Amino acid sequence: MEIEKEELKNLTNINLIDIREHYLYERGHMKNAKNIPLRTLKNMPDKYLSKEKIYYLICESGFNSKRLSKILNSKGYTTYSIKGGYSN
Repeated sequence: MEIEKEELKNLTNINLIDIREHYLYERGHMKNAKNIPLRTLKNMPDKYLSKEKIYYLICESGFNSKRLSKILNSKGYTTYSIKGGYSN
């Protein structure tokens, strides 16, 4: 599932996860985004996510967050990929 970055403005108190590597996150990120790199989140989702919550994933271009979102959703989590990513 994907969502436009503009649609996030209408939501409050969201669980936003930036899946880029830490050095990219440090260069700039969306307000209130938590940094959990893709590999970490993919390998240990139960450590960071709850199946009762909704999460919004962002990466640099939208490609990796879309791919990870599909994987996590197939495991019973509810995630949305932010279309176009951080660079958009």
